[in-house]
Amino acid sequence: MSARPLVVFGGGALGGAVARLGASRGASVTVASRHPGEHVGWWRRVQVGGDAPLGWLPPQADVVIAVSPGAKERAAETWGPGFAAWLVRLRSLRPSGVVLAGPAGLVGGGIETFDRCARALRQEGVAVVRMPALLATERGWAGELAAGLRRGQSPRVSSRLPAARVLVVEDAARAVLTELAGEADVTVTGPASHTAEEVIRGLELRYGSSTRPRLFGIGVAREVRERLAAQEHLDDSWDEARYGPRTTLATWLERQPGPRRRRGEPGP
Repeated sequence: MSARPLVVFGGGALGGAVARLGASRGASVTVASRHPGEHVGWWRRVQVGGDAPLGWLPPQADVVIAVSPGAKERAAETWGPGFAAWLVRLRSLRPSGVVLAGPAGLVGGGIETFDRCARALRQEGVAVVRMPALLATERGWAGELAAGLRRGQSPRVSSRLPAARVLVVEDAARAVLTELAGEADVTVTGPASHTAEEVIRGLELRYGSSTRPRLFGIGVAREVRERLAAQEHLDDSWDEARYGPRTTLATWLERQPGPRRRRGEPGP
């Protein structure tokens, strides 16, 4: 990766991982998102899909767009007509390279809305990276579950989620930055399909703690479940020569922060 400025739209798990990797490679990084968070480089408040000016974008910047629906948002709000119009304005500034990152699959949970934007951008030579659910420390379903167990809690959780070829977020970030150099439309996945039960049991063993079953519901929004279901049978897809090796679930579990305890030992 060159030393061109890197602008990451989206401050979630993927956006944060892309920003950290870009900074480690010497890029001047700006994270543009709705919420400040703890990001490397500069942070700028930006509503992706809004009509605020984008003239602040550094000349010849590399741009990664990694936005997804918030907890109470629907896909049509995030990737709908406003997003499409915003992308046109962004492209008119002629950044050096652009990657759009989003969910793998074609239909279900609003993926089709994202896909329409992706197809339109592909016609302009913008790279697209599609991916399944991500494993991230303290982010997302698994990361937040790990954080609760690490604090000595017994979170309520449901295992009634579709299996997924979960991909560790740092691996996803490498793929995204690699595609800045091209115009591909690629799908990347984790090395194996895992059930929610496997992730739960792995985290329980990692921290020597137990979860409790949810009495009602599954703990994720309907659209999120639909997106997961649409990705349940993705084929294994990863170019190791291009992106490097992937992290297994077992390794991700081992790398989670915090002390290891034997079952029965008192928590903090």
